[in-house]
Amino acid sequence: MKLASLSIYMLGVCLLCPLFSTLTQAAPQIKEYHVKARYINGFTQFIRWPTGSFDNPDVVMQLCIIGDNPFGRALHILVRENNKHTQSPPQKVVYVKRGESVHHCHIIYFSQSEENYIHQMLKKIKDKPILTVSSLKNFTVSGGMIQFYIESNKVRFLIDLQRLTDSHLKANANFLRVAQIVNTGKE
Repeated sequence: MKLASLSIYMLGVCLLCPLFSTLTQAAPQIKEYHVKARYINGFTQFIRWPTGSFDNPDVVMQLCIIGDNPFGRALHILVRENNKHTQSPPQKVVYVKRGESVHHCHIIYFSQSEENYIHQMLKKIKDKPILTVSSLKNFTVSGGMIQFYIESNKVRFLIDLQRLTDSHLKANANFLRVAQIVNTGKE
C-alpha cells in the first residue's frame, strides 16, 4: 500500500515539475510587463499631443493594443487609477485587431504577435499624432517611436525623437533624460 501511494505521489510531482518551472520562468516576464504598463500609462503625462486634441470634454485618450495582450489586467488597473486621480483626459484601454482602423488611438502598443505586420501598419499611420510603442526588436528601425528593451534586468526604452516630432508629438525634457534617443532617419 505504501509503495502505491509513493508511486502516485512521485507521478504527481513529475507532472507538476514542468508547471512549476513554467510559473517561475513566467514570473519575471509578468513583472516586466507590469513595469511596461506603468511606462505606457506614464507616457500620457510626458508626451504632449497637438493643441486641440483634447479640447472636447468627450474625448477619451485611447491606449490601444494590437495583437495579444501581454499586460494582463495591469494596464486596465493603472488607467482606472489614473482616471480617478488626475485632471488629464480620461483614458481607456482598447483592443484593436490587425486591419481595423487605429486613427482613434492616441497610443498604440504593438505586441509580439504582430511582428510580421509592423512595417505595413506603421506606414498607415506615419506622421499622425499617434504614439507607437513596442517591445519588438528593431521597432524603431521599422518606423516605431518607442521601443522597450531590457538592460541589466531593468526595462529601458529607445525613443526616435524625429519620428515623434514628425507626428506632431512633443516629449517633456524630463522624459527625454531617461530615454535613450536614437535617430533612425525618415523613410
